[in-house]
Amino acid sequence: MSNEPLSWADFEKVEIRTGTIMSAEPFPQARKPAYKLTIDFGPLGTRRTSAQITRLYNVADLIGKQVVAVVNFPPKQIATFMSECLVLGAVDDDGTVTLLQTERPTQNGVRIG
Repeated sequence: MSNEPLSWADFEKVEIRTGTIMSAEPFPQARKPAYKLTIDFGPLGTRRTSAQITRLYNVADLIGKQVVAVVNFPPKQIATFMSECLVLGAVDDDGTVTLLQTERPTQNGVRIG
């Protein structure tokens, strides 16, 4: 991690949006336990991602959950899967990820800023 100051212009480049998980499935080909997620970002459409969130979440509980994600990273190949966004979460020292969510439901695709 870098402690180098981030400019406001740098922060404005990052598109963090709300989205709702439409589907979730195990991703056995991933090096670390993960799920494949399809997320609805409203006017931005749907995006897929791989998320290492298996310690606290099961597939059934993820469907319909609204999350926060970065949507303007370039696609990234993860094993046999192309990830199109990055779901955000708080990562404990042991690697456990707690998903970030808004305090109240919002429309999908709302920008966080």
